[in-house]
Formats: sequence, structure tokens, C-alpha cells
Amino acid sequence: FLDIVGYESSVNILSELGVALLLFLVGISLSPKVIKEVGKVSLITGLGQVMFTTVIGFIIIQFFGFDFISSIYLAIALAFSSTIIIMKLLADRGDLETVYGKISIGFLLVQDLIAVFILLGVTTLSGGSGLETMAYDIMINGVILLGILSFIGIFILPRAGKFIASSQEFLFLFSISWCMAFAALFSYFNFSVEIGALVAGVMLSLSPYHDEIVSKVKPLRDFFIILFFIFLGSQMQFGNISAFIVPGILLSLFVLIGNPLILMILMGIMGYSRRNSFFAGLTVAQISEFSLILVGLGVKLGHITGDVLSLVTLVGIITIGCSSYLILYAH
Repeated sequence: FLDIVGYESSVNILSELGVALLLFLVGISLSPKVIKEVGKVSLITGLGQVMFTTVIGFIIIQFFGFDFISSIYLAIALAFSSTIIIMKLLADRGDLETVYGKISIGFLLVQDLIAVFILLGVTTLSGGSGLETMAYDIMINGVILLGILSFIGIFILPRAGKFIASSQEFLFLFSISWCMAFAALFSYFNFSVEIGALVAGVMLSLSPYHDEIVSKVKPLRDFFIILFFIFLGSQMQFGNISAFIVPGILLSLFVLIGNPLILMILMGIMGYSRRNSFFAGLTVAQISEFSLILVGLGVKLGHITGDVLSLVTLVGIITIGCSSYLILYAH
């Protein structure tokens, strides 16, 4: 706020640690049983909500006179919800193990996978590479990673469990090292750090010591996640934001009302109760930090102007603020 902190790169690195630790703990809650239980509904609601918001959002944005490329960027930015904010709020409420909490985690993961492919696509195409090259690289890297993970999961992790848990301090250090090692491994193979940390957590989800790991890492996560929000706030651009008050408010209302509505309809069709549909719907009533990253990348590559980033910033402030209270007081 006072523009006196000059260590932006350091704050960025520390904020990434917070995101990695957050998704690591989420992964520990995602045992294969949970994935099997909510996999179908998560896939349908995740894809359905992203498609609905993108298409309808594009039509609305066109009415405000934005060009085609800017409309595409804006529509995609409106479609994704903030994994970090939702996970933190669900954890604070103690709702990660509820039906709606599990479904929310599931469709957020679907969104994150779509987001990763979009970011990879924008970066690759802007660098002159084609879609075929990108798909080939992802496939090769994915096969290599799968082989490494299978080897570790089958031969190393089960045998090392008792030794690791022999000391509480060693278990704590192992948990952090395990999370960061996987994050680094996935980053090396051009996947996101966040997905690496999530996979690291999933691999420990069946461990008999997963509750101890969660209790040990939780305070560290809370400290670093604060720095993530500080960094996110420092990236927001306010430029000529006053010129976008009307579009910003209308698009915010679309996100706050339209996103929950489509999710409630999809879950209702699949037979879920109104209560669970309502609670899960409220979790998508904001845009994501990915939205700011995507639009910022578009500005950097020259695809869109800074005005679009100012508009997304305004929508982010309104929807993140309002949805946090909607989730906390959902009852």
C-alpha cells in the first residue's frame, strides 16, 4: 500500500511456498477413495461451469465493445475460481471432509488442470511452437513423471514409512522436503509447482501418519499463505480503473450469481441435495489468481492492453471480497 517494499521476487518465492504447502495438505485429504467418490460429479461440474461462464461471459463482454482477443481473455479469466482462497476458507470452517467440500475440491482440481493447459498453450503458441509440439512435450514428460512416481510409490515410500515416523521432528522435515521435492520435479518437467505439491500430498494420503503430517505442516502453511495474499495484492493494477466501474460491477454480479447458479443446476440434475448444491455453488463465486496471471501474461505478450488487466483487477477485488463472506456465512 505504501510502496516501500522492494523485495518483490523474494515475496513471490515465499508466496509460492505457501501455495505449495496449501495444495500439499489438500492432496493429503484426497485419498483415492475420495477421488473415486466424487470424480464423476467433479468432472461434470468443473467442465460445465467453465464452458458456461466462458461462453456467456464472452457474449456479455462483447456488448461492452471489447475486441475479440480481449473478450476471449476476459471470458476465460471469469471462468476460474480461486483454489487457494476456497481451500483456506473450507479448512477454516472444517468442511474439507463434507460432501460439498469434497466435490468443491474435485471441480477446483478440474479447473486447475484446464488452467495449466491454457497457460501452457498461450506460452507455447506465443513462442512460435505449435499445438502438436506442446502436446508431444506434455505426453513425453507425463510418461517420465508417471514412471518416477510409480517407482517411488511402490518401492520406496512403503518401506520408509516406519523409519520416517520414528521421530516427530524427522516426520515434519520429511513432509516439507517431500512436498518441495515433488514441486521442483514437476517444475523441471514444465508442469506447475502447485500440481507437483498436490501429487506429493496424494501419495501420502494413504499413509497411517497423514494426520500427524497435517497437524505439523498446518502452522507453516498459514504463515506462508499470508505472503501469497500480500504478493497477490501487490500485483493488482489500478491504472484507469474508474473507467471500468460499470462493466466491472456487472461482470462481478455475473460471477457472483451466474457461476453458483450453473453449479447448483448441474448438481441438482445429478441428484444432490439443495443444501450441498447451494454450499458448493457459493465456492465458485469469485475469479482466480490464475485470472490475473493469465491476463498479465496477455499484456506482457502484447495480445491485450493494460485496460483489460485493470478491469480484471476490479472484478477480482469485488468477487473475492464478497464470496469470502458468502462462503463463511453460507449457513
